[in-house]
Amino acid sequence: MKLDVKNSVTANLLKQRNFSYSVCVFLMAANFILLAKVWTKNDRIIVIPSMNEMEHQYHFDGKHIPDNYIVDWSFKLLGDLFTANPKTVTYKNTQFLKWSLSTSGLAEDLGKSAQALKKDNISTAFYPETHSINHDLKEVQVEGRFLTFFGRSKTPIMTHKTFLMSWQLMPGGHMGIKSLKELKDEK
Repeated sequence: MKLDVKNSVTANLLKQRNFSYSVCVFLMAANFILLAKVWTKNDRIIVIPSMNEMEHQYHFDGKHIPDNYIVDWSFKLLGDLFTANPKTVTYKNTQFLKWSLSTSGLAEDLGKSAQALKKDNISTAFYPETHSINHDLKEVQVEGRFLTFFGRSKTPIMTHKTFLMSWQLMPGGHMGIKSLKELKDEK
């Protein structure tokens, strides 16, 4: 009698063990399928700059940076950098250099322009108007009106300037400025 009970208990234990093995195999297969789906899925991130501009959105998919983001990013950075006066130029240069990857040559060029603004009491304003994006070279060319005010003069000298800014996508997901140069008219 005791042998029959032990055999039935052993048979039940084997059935439970086989059932738990099959559940584990099923769960592992499900996890591998879900993991493969996550790795191959192209995530889409939507960034809304402010609550006042709900219709102005950026859609990121992880591989491609949308043109409207690059345009807004470059217009904002260049407009802020070149809209300066002797009191704000150092701060604006420092803020711009936080975005740059290599500050050696860029800091020197911005320092020279800051000294000129302070020395001659010049105020400037840059209003970006047009752009051209080259995704292969990771460059954006921004053209716009550049206003220069000398001293307390109310009438500015208006010129058109073109700047070429190159970027690099960093591992953390942000864009860093590789270089910035002014393109001179070669007429």
